[in-house]
Amino acid sequence: MDNLMEDIEQEIELAKMMAADIDKAYKKYAKAALQAQQDRLEKIRSEKYKGCFTFEELQMAYGYGEITIDEYDEGRDFFATMQTRESQLSLIEKHRKNLKQIRDNWKGTVIELQRELDELNGKQKERPLTAFERLEQERRTDRLESLALREALGAVGK
Repeated sequence: MDNLMEDIEQEIELAKMMAADIDKAYKKYAKAALQAQQDRLEKIRSEKYKGCFTFEELQMAYGYGEITIDEYDEGRDFFATMQTRESQLSLIEKHRKNLKQIRDNWKGTVIELQRELDELNGKQKERPLTAFERLEQERRTDRLESLALREALGAVGK
């Protein structure tokens, strides 16, 4: 039993360390990744093709005869790859979310192991009731009070 408790305590410390390390990495990475993402997005948005910033401007340039059909085709491909690059930036966000989820999983591990250790030590830590549990508890109390009142009135009437 003592070995089991020591093992759980060690696992708790390891989980705390992992959560803290991942949290540090997440915060540092999140800041850097967000800034890099904003910089890349701004760079992509500031790029232009033949003076056009959007596909609509490219169409207008072709419509006014300012560019040839070949230039129009190249511009269309340019703007299509621009949209692809913008969508790839969302991968950074997915990566950040994955890293955050890993951190949260380790934090959850700490909580679960602590509960297990508390049970082994004979401690029963009550968790806070959810709103639904509180409402059910209030309803149960009201029903029991109503029942006690009914029985008391029934005894008086006899």
